[in-house]
Amino acid sequence: MRGVRFHLVILILGGSFLLQDCTTKSDPSPVVTSEGIYINELYSTGNDWIELYNDNSSSKDISGYLIYDHASDKYTLPANTIISSKGFLILNCDGTATGLNTNFKLSSDGETVYFENASGTLIDMVKFPAMVDGQSYARIPDGTGEFVITGSVTKDISNGGSSYPAIGEVTKAPVIPGKADAIIVNAVVTDATALSTVKLYYRLNGGSFTTVSMTLTTNNIYAGTIPAIGADATVEYYVEAKNTAAKITLSPADAPTTLYSFIVNSDALPNLVINEFMAANKSCCPDNDSGTVEYDDWLEIYNAGSTAVDIANMYLSDDSTNPFKYKVPATNSSKTTVQAGGYLLIWADDTKSQGELHTNFKLNSSSGSVGIYYIDGRTVNQYTYETQVEDVSFGRTTDGADTWKSFSIPTPGASNN
Repeated sequence: MRGVRFHLVILILGGSFLLQDCTTKSDPSPVVTSEGIYINELYSTGNDWIELYNDNSSSKDISGYLIYDHASDKYTLPANTIISSKGFLILNCDGTATGLNTNFKLSSDGETVYFENASGTLIDMVKFPAMVDGQSYARIPDGTGEFVITGSVTKDISNGGSSYPAIGEVTKAPVIPGKADAIIVNAVVTDATALSTVKLYYRLNGGSFTTVSMTLTTNNIYAGTIPAIGADATVEYYVEAKNTAAKITLSPADAPTTLYSFIVNSDALPNLVINEFMAANKSCCPDNDSGTVEYDDWLEIYNAGSTAVDIANMYLSDDSTNPFKYKVPATNSSKTTVQAGGYLLIWADDTKSQGELHTNFKLNSSSGSVGIYYIDGRTVNQYTYETQVEDVSFGRTTDGADTWKSFSIPTPGASNN
């Protein structure tokens, strides 16, 4: 009997250990220990920033605190970083890693940001969603409130109470409309009290605005219709939400100064193709545009037509579902024009600040897509590829041909023949 009891105790203890181990592995949520210092608002669609808020009754020295979007590369706040009681502090997320400028940028597609004290204890974390220009992700009220997407950006000032409507994602369908297509604009709109009206304002070719009442469809989504345009045109629009307290939110936040827009266009597409690209440039082809030698991903455009083509205002993308990823600036046609039978080299280095020929994305070496899209988003040419080899390019066997092969000796900006 004593032996039986002994084995029973072992089984119970063993089961306890197993249960404890399973519980640990099934709980992925990190423990957050609040200090009353919060991530209060985030802006991720250009000139990114994070706003911190001190909900304590006294100022707080947060020198040595850490903020990051990847645990392997944390940014440490500099000495003498003080945040006053009920005050705000802005961290510019520009990747420069100096002072109150972090070593990372925020993703407009959404990600998670973590905030630790100087001892490495996690004191706040925020998983924010995809946002568009003019939107921020903010706590309402400051510090202790729930996060909402808001069209009323409140950088370095109070987010206020819950008195304003919040406009979330604004989308349109079809994504690339033709002259005969009616365009449905959808907007996610919420309010803590009650909404009075949601309206869509649109105009053609810079004319006066037409107003359309938007109606609730499902899950806080309001829809409004822009009738078929019937001709080539530039269409601009914005959304207004008003609650029963007469508080108004716009999206974009500073509309009508800034507007959403799309182009209805029936031009014949230019005869341009993606001719060659490299998605794993380690030591092959140097990019000197930053003043130092960098080995960046690149793509080459070939003009198979008989006339020169300026790609200004066209788009480049590494995502066929998002053709509008990088708009080529119309700042220097001598750089963005592809001569007939000529080539144009584009650096896919996620540093568009280096010039017209530098995109806001990098190529994925494991597999991906690369494409050029017209000013209205129509596909000019697109190619989907598989795993790429370091310092080996992939391109058409001859310029503009339908078949592709690997090039151990890449030919960026020159003929593949």
